[in-house]
Amino acid sequence: MQDVNLPDQTIIIFALAFLLAVAVLVMALFAYLYKRQQNQLMKQEMMYREIAGRRRIRAADKKYVFERDNYTCQICGMSKDYMDSFEEGLGDYLLLEADHIQSVAQGGSGDDVDNLQCLCWRCNRKKGGRRTNEEVMDMIDYGIGFEDPEDI
Repeated sequence: MQDVNLPDQTIIIFALAFLLAVAVLVMALFAYLYKRQQNQLMKQEMMYREIAGRRRIRAADKKYVFERDNYTCQICGMSKDYMDSFEEGLGDYLLLEADHIQSVAQGGSGDDVDNLQCLCWRCNRKKGGRRTNEEVMDMIDYGIGFEDPEDI
């Protein structure tokens, strides 16, 4: 077997050093990309928790608001009792929801029951997080003032 001369050994050492440097750079790149992805996932999770946490209304608060508002939509006036006056049990189909009077996105308190109201699902969807009760009242063509007892 023939000995490798010094210049050939130097080239081999430089080639191995170069390959090692490339391997280290590739590993560093993958570590950076992994860390960046983990940070993005953590930010998304934190944003999701913040949104979910501020929109969640405790069950006890919902019950209090429904009882305080006598199970009546504060915009259109539809209520469980009103619906039951036409047909017993009909009021059970009125879908009532607890809504923030001033939305959390617009600076309203998320955990204050004085900032909550009882709305039917139709009024709550129309109101969203952008409109006031008065704006929705001007938009609707349903509710106590519009219902004809023969239609129900």
